[in-house]
Amino acid sequence: MRSSSLASIALAAVLAALTEAPVVCAADPSVGDCLSATEASLKLRADHKLRKARAQLLVCSAPSCPGEIRDECIHRMDEVNAGLPTVVFTVKTGAGKEMSAVKVTMDGEIVADYLDGSALTLDPGSHQFTFEAAGQPPVSEAIILHEGEKGRHETVTVAPLLPTGPAAIAAGAPPTSPAPSSETASSGAKTFGLVFGVAGIAGLAVGGIFGAKASSAWNTAQHECPSHVGCSTQAITDHNSAFTFATVSTAGFIAGGVLLAGGLTLYLAAPKGNSPTVGLQAAPGGLAVSGGF
Repeated sequence: MRSSSLASIALAAVLAALTEAPVVCAADPSVGDCLSATEASLKLRADHKLRKARAQLLVCSAPSCPGEIRDECIHRMDEVNAGLPTVVFTVKTGAGKEMSAVKVTMDGEIVADYLDGSALTLDPGSHQFTFEAAGQPPVSEAIILHEGEKGRHETVTVAPLLPTGPAAIAAGAPPTSPAPSSETASSGAKTFGLVFGVAGIAGLAVGGIFGAKASSAWNTAQHECPSHVGCSTQAITDHNSAFTFATVSTAGFIAGGVLLAGGLTLYLAAPKGNSPTVGLQAAPGGLAVSGGF
């Protein structure tokens, strides 16, 4: 009986000791952890990385940290929370429909997988934001967030990737302009070729006409004043006219040759297709171009 009573007393003492002993949580930071977190929070705060600074301040604010360190960390956490800017992002389609299934990244870091109208707590400074939604091209914007700025609203518009073709028109998408057909391109190239060619022929004709005039004026001047000394006024006028007509003739031949060569090149290089008709006709006061295109 006595040994049984002693065993009962010993068991009760052990249970009492276990009950009165403080429970130590393995996750509680040590004094060294508290000091390291305090130093890290100061550097992060100086680098404007307020979100990471707040995470370190949470460590050194734990009950297991020394009282002075804990009180200081709690005080500085209030300052960091006040300095953290918050932003509400709204993403809309080109038609003005608001989207929620949007992934938002800031400087390559995912800050939101879904937008529900709530504010995001971010670091101050200049950041590159990218907004990605299914079926939409990603949109990137550089935004400067100011320390202490709360409830800022930013609206981003994304343009849809529009389908093309009859199915897109049936689905309500605006029709796209069809690409010019090869036949249209061929007709246009040949038309320009013929126009340039006719203009070149006209230039050559002008060169020939003024060449003939230059020759006639020169012969007249030679007949009136073969010695070129003491010539009459008419002989001098004919002489000057010959030079003027010769200059115009030369210019007509050069321009006509260039235009004719260019027109032939365009016409021969054009894709096969319906050929337009262009003609040169005599008209009152000169030459006229006519035809069908």
